[in-house]
Amino acid sequence: MTYQGLQLEPRPADLIDGVTLKAVGQPLARKEDLRLVTGQGRFTDDFNLPNQSWAWMVRSPYPHARILHIDKDPVLAMPGVLGVFTGQDCLADGLNAIDHSPVPSTKFDVRLRGPSDTPVFLGRHFLLPTDKARYVGEAVAMVVAKTREQARQAAQALLVDYEELPWVADTQKAAASDAPLVWEDLPNNMLVDSSFGDEQATM
Repeated sequence: MTYQGLQLEPRPADLIDGVTLKAVGQPLARKEDLRLVTGQGRFTDDFNLPNQSWAWMVRSPYPHARILHIDKDPVLAMPGVLGVFTGQDCLADGLNAIDHSPVPSTKFDVRLRGPSDTPVFLGRHFLLPTDKARYVGEAVAMVVAKTREQARQAAQALLVDYEELPWVADTQKAAASDAPLVWEDLPNNMLVDSSFGDEQATM
């Protein structure tokens, strides 16, 4: 198999618990690249409709900050702006958290559990947060306008009042008992504490 000038030799299919895995450990030929890089494909931004509106997300500049207030009125008065939406608007409209589970659940996956063999905590993922931003770049509001530029300018003008909260980026510090909590529902930031396999053989 040749890919970008490199000759890749297929390996024997990997085995896990006697089950042959045809893809794991194998170089996979990509099928979609040629049409995309030669201009024959269509990206999301290529789809346009008559009289369409544009949305621009307002994102948190902080890794951890409480959302105190979002001043929508000045932005709603800007040319072309059709709406400004926040987590509180989603809540008022009855839009619940997105149903999801990041925990592997097939019979071939490792069984993950939380500390002391508890279920893994699943954070509530709303379309927009109602309480605080939990990472840099998290969308905290959405501006909708008649044109892309109007949406961009309105999003830049939206004033969000934050209360910056303590944060850590180091994994070991985040696991400490006194670390700032990402989710107040938990006593610490430890979501998964599972072991599997032959522990003695890996020491």
